[in-house]
Amino acid sequence: MTDSLLPAALSPGVIFILTGLLAYVAPLTVRRPLMLAGIALSALQLSSYGPGLHVIGSIAGFETAGVHIDKLSMLFAIVFHIAAALNVIYGWFVTDRAQTAAGLVYPGAALGGVLSGDLMTLFVYWEIAALSSVFLIWASKDEASYKAGMRYLIIQIASGVLLLGGVVLHARMTGSLAFTGAFSLRDETGALVPSALLLFIAFGIKSAFPLLHNWVQDSYPKSTISGTIILSVFTTKLAVYSLARGFPGTSELIWIGAVMTIFPIFFALIENDLRKVLTYSINNQVGFMVVGIGIGTPIALNGAVGYAFCNIIFESLLFMSVGAVMYRTGTSKATELGGLYKSMPLTTTLCIIGALSISAFPLFAGFVTKGMIIDGVAKEHMTAIWLILLFASAGVLEHAGIKIPYFAFFAHDSGKRPAEAPFTMQLAMGISAVLCVVIGLFPNAFYALLPAEVEYHPYTAAHVVTQLQLLLFAILAFVALVKFKLYPPEVPSTNLDFDWLYRVPGRKLTMWGVDIVGRLWSGAWYKLLSSSRTVIDRVYWLHGPEGRLARTWPLGSMALWTAILLGVLLVVNYL
Repeated sequence: MTDSLLPAALSPGVIFILTGLLAYVAPLTVRRPLMLAGIALSALQLSSYGPGLHVIGSIAGFETAGVHIDKLSMLFAIVFHIAAALNVIYGWFVTDRAQTAAGLVYPGAALGGVLSGDLMTLFVYWEIAALSSVFLIWASKDEASYKAGMRYLIIQIASGVLLLGGVVLHARMTGSLAFTGAFSLRDETGALVPSALLLFIAFGIKSAFPLLHNWVQDSYPKSTISGTIILSVFTTKLAVYSLARGFPGTSELIWIGAVMTIFPIFFALIENDLRKVLTYSINNQVGFMVVGIGIGTPIALNGAVGYAFCNIIFESLLFMSVGAVMYRTGTSKATELGGLYKSMPLTTTLCIIGALSISAFPLFAGFVTKGMIIDGVAKEHMTAIWLILLFASAGVLEHAGIKIPYFAFFAHDSGKRPAEAPFTMQLAMGISAVLCVVIGLFPNAFYALLPAEVEYHPYTAAHVVTQLQLLLFAILAFVALVKFKLYPPEVPSTNLDFDWLYRVPGRKLTMWGVDIVGRLWSGAWYKLLSSSRTVIDRVYWLHGPEGRLARTWPLGSMALWTAILLGVLLVVNYL
């Protein structure tokens, strides 16, 4: 803890956001240094916070907390600072103002979200993150990215609307907006709690739960090189934090997470675009975290949030490696790559370090954190889930640990001999790789940051041998499949995922509905006009210049009608 000249109520997330907005108007030469300075100032502000800090405010009579510090929020805040700084360094070549500003406003919103101590503040940052991140998708400035950005925005706004609904219901039921403890998805009778259910679904959309996951594959690969890397870090991890804060021990998460670890593997194995392969890896990796949160024991929760921390680093490293390849070759398609190790040896080496980390090889970051999740499952005697996670771990090695470096840098020789990645890219990748190795070699220092006080020793003989057996047999399976030409061939293609249902028949159904509504509206409008014309004609017939009431009546008729009316009035008066 250090002293700070800034007020405690000024969230580090706000510093990020303000710096991003300043970077938008700043000259190109000072833009990136300004962003690094803003991140450093935010880090100083974060370091001035002590454990248990809870900055209290109020809104509409409800107590709010713009900053809440405990070990869980601090862990995510630290890694968000690291990721933001690495992204600024990696994307030094970016000159687009909107993309540059969004590259810090969006992480700032995610940072503000994990430091929020109340649901309303979380909602505000939730929406800022959605609105600012879409500019990273639109930064590609083509029709495909525009349409993908619109679909992404609709889904993210829907998540925000559900979150707001949950916040309102929760405040009405409890009289509190606090987001410092867990919610119960069911009440004492076993019935679902509406407010908690809305929050759960809102968090689930951003976590990319099964059938809600395609916005990741649809939008991330259509962003720019650096934009994809930034997107890969913050949205899903903000959701993981929210689940860990709000729904630890929720049993529904166990099977949801287990399914998340399995299905992306098969899509990733047949996908040709390596950036899209890594987006399926995001689904898979978040699945491990969701399982750990669902188990809810101290060791499983430590594993979930610790794995989220390390995943941000090594998955970013893989995205950076593929991004460097794309920057030099203009493509991330496996069919158009291969043999690049000859001219990009450093990028190849750094990519392999990321692959070893995500595959949880001993001595790397993934090994010392994923094991806690799997051990947490084993201690709860959930054999089926344990077997699923072991299978999924082998699948991670196949699609991310092997496929990415193999098809990008080895496999067939594409004949391309591009220059090595630019220095700033190498620097960002190098720092990420060092962190992967340091955390793997010295896990106890990292464990001190985790929320629960749990003693865990990753380098036991049983753990090391079991993991090596799993990984080596997975490697053997890959070699055998390639040798006997049974491995799915890399061909230019488009995967049909669940989003096909709403992008093809769903779109046609929507357009059919729009056509029906249009026809009904046209018919109703025509009927209204016809009825209005009839009324107008009738009124004109009576009151127009030649209408019945406009004609001159004979004097005798007027006298007769006057006598009749007087007679009626006399009778009425008499009665």
